[in-house]
Amino acid sequence: MGRDMAVKPPSLRARMAATALLVSTLTAAVLVVGLQVLLGNSNTATAISRAQTRAAAAAATVEVTRGSVRVLEQRSKVLDQNVWVFDRDGSLLEGRLPQTDRARAVTALSGSSTSERRTIDEVVYVAQPVDRAGSRVATVVVAEDLEPYEKAERHSLWLSIVLGLTTVVVATAAAWMAATRSLRQVQAMTDLADDWREHDVGSRFDPGEGGDEIAHLGRTLDLMLDRIVDSLSAERRLTDEIAHELRTPLAVVLAEADLARLHATPEQAEGLDNIRAAAVRMRDSIDTMLSVARAHASGEERATVGLLMEALDLPPTAYDAVTLAAPVSPLVAAVRPLLENAERHGSGVPRVEVRRDGRTVVITVLDDGNGVAAADVERVFEPGHTTHGDGAGLGLSLARRMVRAVGGDLVARPGPGGRFEVRVPGR
Repeated sequence: MGRDMAVKPPSLRARMAATALLVSTLTAAVLVVGLQVLLGNSNTATAISRAQTRAAAAAATVEVTRGSVRVLEQRSKVLDQNVWVFDRDGSLLEGRLPQTDRARAVTALSGSSTSERRTIDEVVYVAQPVDRAGSRVATVVVAEDLEPYEKAERHSLWLSIVLGLTTVVVATAAAWMAATRSLRQVQAMTDLADDWREHDVGSRFDPGEGGDEIAHLGRTLDLMLDRIVDSLSAERRLTDEIAHELRTPLAVVLAEADLARLHATPEQAEGLDNIRAAAVRMRDSIDTMLSVARAHASGEERATVGLLMEALDLPPTAYDAVTLAAPVSPLVAAVRPLLENAERHGSGVPRVEVRRDGRTVVITVLDDGNGVAAADVERVFEPGHTTHGDGAGLGLSLARRMVRAVGGDLVARPGPGGRFEVRVPGR
């Protein structure tokens, strides 16, 4: 149940898109924060510079005449608002103090003898002393409101967020589409390889020279397929040669056993019968190996379920028209030992069932015997393993090898009752 409840891992495309989303989000966040910090520092510096410039301009309008300090009437317009001029005693000479908390901040700076700057409640205050003949005669105080700058920063923040989100969406969508395009090629290669596995192991991707990483992957897979096919061909040739070499001495053994039995005593005849039975089983195993080798070498046509049932002398099924991605001879060589085992271990005629499992055709051989224990469902296919004492234990092992040689599989299911499934890709 734990395996059924396991969460399916995300696809490679989803992981690539998630990575692009994460990277673009972090990048956009860093850029937005950095931009706001730079903009804030720049606006603050601009506000201070503007206030200092206005204070210097206002200070230039202050003059001392006959010991009295006055502000020139033709002063710059920068003195129109938020500019105050105090004499050395702190008395207001020019400007009107507001009836707000700002008046206390301005008054606190009216006696500054050095340049001073303060920021209170989003307002920058700059105090600029006015010196004449080496002594301070007045102090100019300027207020610069930071609200317009902060408003611009807020607008910039929203614009940056919108642009950042747009960038994140575009980057994620681009990564998704790029991954989809790349993986579509990989999926196409996978489908081709799956089709070749069932129908034509000699086909290749053949991407040609150059190209991208997908083309390089195709060339690498072609080389690997060439080596695999060469190895399989060499193995089949070796199997064919060995089988042919063994058939001749086996024929001699059978002939000599038959000849010796004509003149043997009853005790000798029993031993000769055992020799002959063992030689016949070996011959059948060799014939099975030869049938597979010949099927691959001759390019035998794909079988249908109906042809297989007919070759095994079995009744027709509802799936007789289904084409199998394998020749008929190796399938007959694989299923026949299963029928013989079912007859040997069961009490009657074995049953054969055919069904579809997706693209796979499942041919099941059943009997009413003891079946295979759950611990032995793999051991029964090991060479040398046998459930009775009169065999070499090669039947099931060779049968599985025959089925796997054509792209299928042979599996045993635990009892009660024997149950062996030949699983072959269908077309």
